[in-house]
Amino acid sequence: MKTKLLLTFVAVAIFTSTFGQFQRYVGPPNGYYHDLNLESINDMQNHFAVAGNIFDQNFSTQLMALHRFDQAGNVVWARTYTTTGAAAIRVFDIVSVNDKIFATGYVEISGPGSRSTFIAEVQASNGSVLNAVFYDIVSPSFNSQGLKIIYSNSDANGDMIGDPGLVVAGVFSNCVPLSASCNTNIGFTLRVDLALNPIWTMELENFNTTSGTLDYDFINGILETPTGFFLTGSVSGALPMGNDQQVVLAHKIDFLGASQWDESYLFGNSQDVSVDAYYNAASNEIFMLTNYSQPHYFGVTIMDDALGTVNPASWYLTDWNDLNMFAFRIMESINDPANLVIAGYDRDQTWTDASNNSVFGQSNVFLYEFNKTTGNQVGPLRQYLIPHTEHGPEEYSFWTNLMPLIYFPDMSINYTNNDGTGTFFYNVGYRTDTSGETRLEFFNVDSNYQNACINIGKPLNLNALQKTQMFTTTGFVPVTTGPVVLNPANMAVSERFCDDTILGSNQQEGYGTAIYPNPAEDYVYVTGYDLTTYVIFDPSGKKIQSGPLPPSGGVDLSELPSGLYFIRISDSTAKTTTHKLIKE
Repeated sequence: MKTKLLLTFVAVAIFTSTFGQFQRYVGPPNGYYHDLNLESINDMQNHFAVAGNIFDQNFSTQLMALHRFDQAGNVVWARTYTTTGAAAIRVFDIVSVNDKIFATGYVEISGPGSRSTFIAEVQASNGSVLNAVFYDIVSPSFNSQGLKIIYSNSDANGDMIGDPGLVVAGVFSNCVPLSASCNTNIGFTLRVDLALNPIWTMELENFNTTSGTLDYDFINGILETPTGFFLTGSVSGALPMGNDQQVVLAHKIDFLGASQWDESYLFGNSQDVSVDAYYNAASNEIFMLTNYSQPHYFGVTIMDDALGTVNPASWYLTDWNDLNMFAFRIMESINDPANLVIAGYDRDQTWTDASNNSVFGQSNVFLYEFNKTTGNQVGPLRQYLIPHTEHGPEEYSFWTNLMPLIYFPDMSINYTNNDGTGTFFYNVGYRTDTSGETRLEFFNVDSNYQNACINIGKPLNLNALQKTQMFTTTGFVPVTTGPVVLNPANMAVSERFCDDTILGSNQQEGYGTAIYPNPAEDYVYVTGYDLTTYVIFDPSGKKIQSGPLPPSGGVDLSELPSGLYFIRISDSTAKTTTHKLIKE
C-alpha cells in the first residue's frame, strides 16, 4: 500500500523537560505498530531514531516506518516507506553511522512469499533514501531476512587495514512464514562496505538432528569485541535425552567470518534463545543475555572472550508468582560501572488505575540492575506500566507462543546527552489507546529509574546456571544482490503525553497512596505507608517543587500558580506513585 500524507503533528501535550525526562506516545490514524526498535543518531543533536512497521487491523497491509525524535520526545519527522509495485518491505533493526541511518529486514522482491534481506541507507536529517540493496543468501530460491545490523571498522578482508562497513545477521529458509518445523532454517552473517557491496557471507547451523521435525537455526544479535563478532540466537539438534531441542546460540567468529569457538547449550525445555550481549573490557568477558522457556525467565551467561570458557558465576532469575518476563537488551549501568542493566517486556502485568479500574499491560517495559560479578540485584526491578494487548496473531508476535522464538529488537538504550543534561535510559514500548489501536510509546528514565508516569518495583530470585553442551558449524556461502527502490512518504502522527488513566496507585503490589483535597488551594495532604519524599511537575514535565514529606503529610502549594500539576510520591524503598493534582 502506497501512502502520501502531509506531515502534521497534533501536540496535545508538548513535553519539554528542563531536566530531560519525558514520556509520550505517538501514532498515525488507523495503525497498529509492531517491531519497534530504537537507536541514538550520531549527529551530535541528542536525537533518536525509532523504526517499526505499521499494520492495518487485519494485518493485511503493512508499512515500514522511521521516526526521528528530539531529546524531549517530540517528533522531528516521521516517514513511511514502500517499494515499487506491490512488494512488501519490513524493517527489523537500524543503526546510526554519523548522519545516516541504516536499516535491515526483508523485502519481497519477487512478490509475496519470496523474501530477500535488504539494507537501506537513509538520510538522518529528513528520512530520504540514499541507497538500498537486496541480498539473496545462497540463492534466490531461499527466503532471507536480516534481524540485526551493526557498524564495524574492523579488517574485513585480511589486509590489516580497517574496512568501515556494516554487519547484518539473520536467517534464510525455504519456508514463509518462518516455522520451527520447517526443514531448512539456517542462520547467516553478512559483511558489507558502506556502499552496501558484500565482502563475505557466512552460514551457521547444526546438522545433528534425529527426528527432523525441529530445525530452527538463526542469528539475531551481533556483539563486536576486540577479536571478532559474538553471535546470539538459537540452534536446534539432538541432545542426550534423544529429542531435538532448540538451544542457546553462543558462537564467536573473527572479523573475516571464520569460526573461533562455540559454547551453545540447552538449559530450559526446548525453546532457549540468546538475545543480546555486552563486552566487559576490564575482564575480557562477554555477558550473554538469554531467555529460557523452562523458568519462563531470563539469565546471564558469562564467557571468556578469547576461549569461550563459561564462568561458573553465570545465573538466571525466577519469580514463580509472576512468570513470562522476557529480556531484550543488556547494557552498562548509569550508576556504577561494576553493574549492568537488563531491559525487556513483561508479558502479563495487571494493576489498578486512579479510578479503581483494572488495567492490563502485555508489554510493560522493565529495567533491572545487577552486579557483574555476583549477579545480585541492585535496587528494585523497575517496571513501567503501559496499557497494551498484542493485536491478533502475527508471524513476529512476541506472545503468540510460549516465548518469542526469534526476534528481540533493541527496545532500550543508555545514552549520555552531549549537552551535559545527563545520562538516561531511553525506551520504546507499545500502548493500546482508547480506540484499540497500537501506539508507539517513547520515554526515558533517570539514574534513579524514575519516569514521568507510573512505575512499580519488584524483587527477583537469583539461581545458578546449569547447562548441556551443543555445538554448531559454520561455512562461507555465496550471495547475490540487486537494487531496491524505496518510496518515502510523510506520515501524519498525533503526539500525546502519557495517559491520565495510568496515574494511580498500584494496588496489586500492595502499595497505595492518596492525596486530598483535590482540587487544592494552599495545601494538599498525602496519605500512605512509609512515605518519604515528593516531587511536583507541571504538565510539560518541568520539576516545580520537591522535598521531604512533612510529618503532617501536608505539602505547601501557596507559591504555585493555579493549574494542572502531577505529584510523585516515594517511600523508603523507592517505590513511587504519581497523581494528577489541580491547584485552585
